[in-house]
Amino acid sequence: MKKFIGFIFYRRLPKRLNLELQLLAPIRSFKDGITFFDLKINFDRWKSEHTPAFQFELTILNLYNHIWVYQNNFEEEW
Repeated sequence: MKKFIGFIFYRRLPKRLNLELQLLAPIRSFKDGITFFDLKINFDRWKSEHTPAFQFELTILNLYNHIWVYQNNFEEEW
């Protein structure tokens, strides 16, 4: 399998929010196994380093997709 990490995007949003996307990243080759479908949705309101946060992960046929919006509470004001 060729090395490919997919498409990655990061953006700072207002109010110390951050957006991270990783799309179409292969997790392994088909000869090693197949993840047909895996879904994770998480909304965390706990105050910590990278929370509150909303996280959406979807893996279909070994292609990983991740969307994460979080608040960085330990970052300097910008």
